[in-house]
Amino acid sequence: MGNTDGWARRRLFATALMLGCSAKSTPLAVQSTGTGIIRIDTNGVVVDDQDDERPWVDVTVEMVEGTPESPASEDDPPTWRGFGAIHIRGNSTSDYEKKQYAFETRDADGEDVDASFFGLPEEEDWVLAAPYSDKTLMRNHLMFGWSRAIGRYAPRTRFVELYMEDGGGSLGPEDYRGVYVLTEKVKRDVHRVNVEKLEPTDFGPSVVTGGYLLRRDWVEVEPIETALYGDMLMLESPKADEVTAPQFDYIEGYLNDFESALSRADGSYEAYIDVDSFVDFMLMMELSRNVDAYVLSTYMHKPRDGRLTMGPIWDFNGSLGNADYFDAWQTEGWHYENPEFPADNPNGFHWYRLLLEDGAFRERLAARWAEHRSGPWSDSALMKSIGDTEERLQAMQQRNFERWPVLGEQIWPNDEGATQRTTHQDEVDYLRRWVLRRTAWLDAQFGR
Repeated sequence: MGNTDGWARRRLFATALMLGCSAKSTPLAVQSTGTGIIRIDTNGVVVDDQDDERPWVDVTVEMVEGTPESPASEDDPPTWRGFGAIHIRGNSTSDYEKKQYAFETRDADGEDVDASFFGLPEEEDWVLAAPYSDKTLMRNHLMFGWSRAIGRYAPRTRFVELYMEDGGGSLGPEDYRGVYVLTEKVKRDVHRVNVEKLEPTDFGPSVVTGGYLLRRDWVEVEPIETALYGDMLMLESPKADEVTAPQFDYIEGYLNDFESALSRADGSYEAYIDVDSFVDFMLMMELSRNVDAYVLSTYMHKPRDGRLTMGPIWDFNGSLGNADYFDAWQTEGWHYENPEFPADNPNGFHWYRLLLEDGAFRERLAARWAEHRSGPWSDSALMKSIGDTEERLQAMQQRNFERWPVLGEQIWPNDEGATQRTTHQDEVDYLRRWVLRRTAWLDAQFGR
């Protein structure tokens, strides 16, 4: 497959482990993992030192897949091997010592190629998320799972342990980078956000009605700015530099028409949006009290001949009690009512404020909350998912915190109580208590 030296180094590494030694000394006693191992060789390029442009770095990759009954081990042969490229990703998180990465699978010629591993559907774009401030290691994984449990697609995840050699030598235990969450990137795809692909030749009135994925976040490209409320949304698909004038005009006009209907307070907005998706999105933001809720990492999509739909959800490191601003650590109170919120976005996000003025929307919120609480979001179901994840992480988290000894430290944006939680068990127990108190408060607000 090319780069035979890289594979030879890996075989040497595996042999060294089997003999009880390694090519390099290390303080870590790495044995087996819970579900998966990813080994990356950057061919001597230090990815973490790349400039602000974040260029893609060509890499060779091996995946080792295990099961709960037979955990992956470093001396196991790869279940997938191939080529790819990575770069640092994230905004504030890029300052953490433990970096997260965008990851693409490529062929030997450097062209993007779909791949499937760890039982995930084929795709080429992935995220190697690096839980660092989230010392449970599980907040994104849990929230994405709780979204899918109520029938709302969210990125699928797999816990892995990452090894990355970037010094040009042999891959060894000292290249251990800790627990990562291999995550599907939010994008238009039949297995992800399943909306139609808009081609440049798609300009007729029957086809421009759908195929849009939009994001509300830090403005990085020329956005769509709505005429009535000045809300700014960026196009993810088609990209801002690929969208044609008819396509842009259609989705801009649709958003403006929706806001006009919303402002009339006569219920006519329902013709423009999938109401239940807006309800479920709000419930997930309030359940988690996500510090970025409604303003950042907010995706929505519109299928052809369909209505605007909220989701999928994204980025919950600062949720479920894990942030010290906008009152996000509090288990009581509506997050959308925080008087400081959204401090970084003076225009706000007017849609939910206006939706909540509609009695029918408020009734639907209460009904959907009761529906979810009677099944996938019952206390027993939520606690079981936390417990199952804790068990899966048990051996992995110990190695992670040997590599990154941050337990008991207040890593931004941790709540002040983080300094009192000195073990992974403390962090998970805090998460359990927070969730139970939050659901109890929400139950009371919805009359349950």
